[in-house]
Amino acid sequence: MGFPLRLSGAFPKPVSPAGPEERVSARRAGLGQRAGEGRPPPEIGRAFVALRPPDQVLDAVEGAVGSGQTAPVGLKWEQRERYHLTLQFLGPVRRLAPVVEGLTGATAGWTAFSCRFGGAGAFPKPGRARVVWIGAAAGGDEIVGLAAAVAQALGPLGYEPDRAEFHPHLTVARLKVPANVADVLAAIGPGPVGEEFIVSEVVLYQSQLSPKGPTYTALERFPLRGA
Repeated sequence: MGFPLRLSGAFPKPVSPAGPEERVSARRAGLGQRAGEGRPPPEIGRAFVALRPPDQVLDAVEGAVGSGQTAPVGLKWEQRERYHLTLQFLGPVRRLAPVVEGLTGATAGWTAFSCRFGGAGAFPKPGRARVVWIGAAAGGDEIVGLAAAVAQALGPLGYEPDRAEFHPHLTVARLKVPANVADVLAAIGPGPVGEEFIVSEVVLYQSQLSPKGPTYTALERFPLRGA
């Protein structure tokens, strides 16, 4: 189902100051800059591939992070409607059709599987965090494999993953200035968050930036078998 990516246990470990959605490689960012050199502008300005948990799980995540929101460490908390688990951030998409075709092939052999969130963590480390997340307590291996399949399909199109080691996580807060979030992580706790749910589809999203924050729009959905 694609080349393997390493998973260090069921819970993700901090290895990077930001997830794939926070960073665009210089090469991909240059797509928009070259548009003035005779190239048409990208069809999609920013896009990413992700999993979207069901509403009852999103409610549970929102409830879990509420206990950590009293910590005065300069955290900017994600809004519930933006919760997602990124498989790969793409940046500007010059042509949508090849990406859709690639994702159709990447997900074709995958069967729906169970997942459950749990365990709070931070990138790059709790003592100097830039991102706070909740990990995958169950279904992590499957998510890693699915991300690998996506990367293998989209790599030849110029969309390479931002780091070699992928860790499933749902970002719940960010910090402009790194800070110690140990108290926040303790408040959220290491236990499971929400009920177990079935990952039944992969979604290609467009991200549109505004002063109020990004807005995510589903462009295409790719159902998994048995969903």
